[in-house]
Amino acid sequence: MAGSFYHKGKENMANDSFNTEQKQAIEHFEGPAMVLAGPGSGKTTVITNRVLNLIEEQGVSPKQILVVTFSKAAAVEMQQRFRSMAEKAYPVRFGTFHSVFFQMLRVAYNYEAKDIVTPALKFRFLEEALRETSYEVEDAREFIEDIEKEISKVKGEGIDIDCYYSANCPEQVFRDIFQGYQTRLQRHRCLDFDDMVVYTYDLLRQRKDILKKWQQVFRFILIDEFQDINRLQYETIKMLAEPENNLFIVGDDDQSIYGFRGARPDIMLSFPKQYPQGKQIVLGTNYRCSPQILQASDKLIKCNKKRFNKKMQAWQKATQKVVIHKCKTLYSEAERILRKMQSYQKDGMDWEDMAVLFRTNMQMRTLAGKLMERGIPFTMKERLPNMFETWIAKDLRCYVEIALGDRSRGKFLQICNRPVRYISRSAFDTEEVTFGGLKGFYLKKGQPWMLERIQDFENELRAIRTMSPYSAIHYIRKGIGYDEFLETYAKERNVSVDDWMEILEELQETTRECKSLAEWLAYGESYGEELKKMAENRRTLPEEEKGVRLMTMHGSKGLEFQAVFIPTINEGVCPYRKAIQSGDVEEERRMLYVAMTRAKKYLDLSFVEERFDKEAEASRFVREISPEIFEKERS
Repeated sequence: MAGSFYHKGKENMANDSFNTEQKQAIEHFEGPAMVLAGPGSGKTTVITNRVLNLIEEQGVSPKQILVVTFSKAAAVEMQQRFRSMAEKAYPVRFGTFHSVFFQMLRVAYNYEAKDIVTPALKFRFLEEALRETSYEVEDAREFIEDIEKEISKVKGEGIDIDCYYSANCPEQVFRDIFQGYQTRLQRHRCLDFDDMVVYTYDLLRQRKDILKKWQQVFRFILIDEFQDINRLQYETIKMLAEPENNLFIVGDDDQSIYGFRGARPDIMLSFPKQYPQGKQIVLGTNYRCSPQILQASDKLIKCNKKRFNKKMQAWQKATQKVVIHKCKTLYSEAERILRKMQSYQKDGMDWEDMAVLFRTNMQMRTLAGKLMERGIPFTMKERLPNMFETWIAKDLRCYVEIALGDRSRGKFLQICNRPVRYISRSAFDTEEVTFGGLKGFYLKKGQPWMLERIQDFENELRAIRTMSPYSAIHYIRKGIGYDEFLETYAKERNVSVDDWMEILEELQETTRECKSLAEWLAYGESYGEELKKMAENRRTLPEEEKGVRLMTMHGSKGLEFQAVFIPTINEGVCPYRKAIQSGDVEEERRMLYVAMTRAKKYLDLSFVEERFDKEAEASRFVREISPEIFEKERS
């Protein structure tokens, strides 16, 4: 076979040729094949060169080749990479699952782009469906976002709605919302992205004539990031690949981190059983990470039981040790990261070559604030949620504002029964509230026992006025009983209180550097304005904007940086507190593995001894990584 067609990607620029495993994958012709592509192993180069090989060496018509990715950006990048390699403009189909499946639905049912539900319309449908249930929620937007994810999972995994148990509301409420949402989609002849998969699966399963037509159109199918596939996508692709089964999948089960979308490593793990005649190739050379980074991440991921056993080796010869730090608090951790960043920058590293990867976007707040203070440029891939817009923050603010003299009716109504004081809404019969008026209302009603409750309420607010911001929030939580109110409220609604408690802890943390209650209220306003500016910058500034990258572990997938910081590797954070089942913990371990393998030269891990004034335990993942490769530091 001629080798002149080979086009090396960035991973191979230092090599004279492709390595043995890459060549095997590129030269694979017919039948199923699974390519296990570890981090930095050159999977994009393999896919694009295999497409070129099929056309120029094997004589396959480019129109019969389908390359499927999981994001539009990945499809565009893959197509551009391929076009830069090929001497001719070959009409190979590059697309996402949704774009490919929508193409089939357009032909079968005459769907048009205008039939795809917009995010705004989708929210409206879900909001209307929620309203019909009469189920009360404090923050409709947050609740609907959570329900939207669950609906997507139900559709993607093909779960029977009657057998699904929601994590956000009672089962019947979820079913009613689901049905109400679907009814509205059908009434308006709309479909969402998950419907594209469901409808295509049903179409190809029921119409063998249509299936046969598309099987003839796409004889060779290549799938990138196969570990992210969900059940219905896989079942649909399997049908399309028949009867020749020229199915070429590329992925890494160790990087399967989208369980909330229905992606499970089990699907990839089952591939050799479903296609026993298929070829299995391991791209075992990592061209990105130093040997020490690769060794540390390998030690971690080997603790997972459900995985393909594979050996990765580093192409780099660098000897920089992985560093782990024990920090006292979140603030000292953020300060240490800043010092290290400034040191790297002083030594010539650009800000954009550094990244800080977090388990959740809420964790970014402390470091983002410190970067703003120091004037260090940074960009955030994901939206940082404004905790001051949550209903819990509004409750706390109302307590503080009333304590400082605000007497508006709306603010009293917000908190008068949080915790329950049995004060009636009708007692607030004027726009400006007075405690004398409240007492007079109950005297007229012949309920003198309420006077003591109202007096206690007034005394609590007076006490808040004299306190520091931190003490005031602590008093509202523990002295007045707001924490107990949340626990009771969550129990009544059959939901977990943990998320609400975490928001409370974060809000209390924001008070530490504020000297007065008025300053804390002003901080909440300015914090929201800063977030709006950042959101606007993300929309208007070019992608190559300079600055340190702050992002979640999920958001870091597919990226690489000279220096990577991963803070707060503590139990309850990483692994996240919601990871209870062994499968959940394995996904959390995969998430940290993905984050660690974004680093090319420097990997900096840290955990804290105290979080929210409570003792914090180092993550089990820290203990699992071999200690001899660490340079341990205490800060």
